[in-house]
Amino acid sequence: MGHHPRKMFYDNLYSNPFQQPWANPKHAYSQVNGETQQALNLIILERETRKRS
Repeated sequence: MGHHPRKMFYDNLYSNPFQQPWANPKHAYSQVNGETQQALNLIILERETRKRS
């Protein structure tokens, strides 16, 4: 595999120009601008109902 020394950040899926600890690009599917869209109690309720069903 070739490695380009000056790879742009948008070519790399796991790099972030803004280094926030809460904005992990691996979990970007559940985030909007690095913050979760649902309230915490709704997330917990959804997980609990998933466990019981």
